[in-house]
Amino acid sequence: MPNAPTAEKQPSMKICVVTPYFETEPAWVRQGHASVRGQTIPAHHILVCDGSAPAQIEAFQGTHILLQRNYRDYGNTPRLIGCYNAVTHGADAIAFLDGDNWFQPDHLESLLRFAQGNGFDACSSGRTLHRPDGSFMAKCPTVNGRPYIDTSCLLVMKPAFQHLIAWILMPQDVAAETDQHVWAHMQRMGVRLGFLDRATVSYRTRHASHYRLIGEAPPADAIDRRDLHGEHYH
Repeated sequence: MPNAPTAEKQPSMKICVVTPYFETEPAWVRQGHASVRGQTIPAHHILVCDGSAPAQIEAFQGTHILLQRNYRDYGNTPRLIGCYNAVTHGADAIAFLDGDNWFQPDHLESLLRFAQGNGFDACSSGRTLHRPDGSFMAKCPTVNGRPYIDTSCLLVMKPAFQHLIAWILMPQDVAAETDQHVWAHMQRMGVRLGFLDRATVSYRTRHASHYRLIGEAPPADAIDRRDLHGEHYH
């Protein structure tokens, strides 16, 4: 009998994950790196140390870029530097992960399948909220793509790489919210965007509003900016 036809394999996609960090708890950076290594599809992790002491990660796999000064723009310049490095590595897609967050194991695969299945040039996921010790609080109700997204939830495909310059186009007074401007910029430029309502990013929060959301007293060091959707890179 003739052999049964085999399905044609899709060309493999090279995904790079960019993580800027500055004085971030080393254990958090290590957890984030472990979550990249533990993805259901391979990914190349690019850490960008924004002028602080570099995190020590045993058996690190990826690229670790050490910047000589802190750019003081909430990681936006280091993110763009990481994007450039990803392009030189031949990336087909670029994802982002802040140093205090971590991915669920199928985060990248679910976003990639979502983007490819719908013809999106960029897409974003939902997230869950966690206390600084990592304990679960709730699914975040505000990061839903309408309009809010989070940096760590974003995947950008190669056709939209040209728009990543937007990481450094915003003035300092809105630098903490640049992810929203990057998303809005891509939308204005006609990039095909999608939001996948799956909370595959775990987000450590110090925002008082997130504690009130679950009926819990905010910690003493909570950030009490009720109009800000999410806490960003420090």
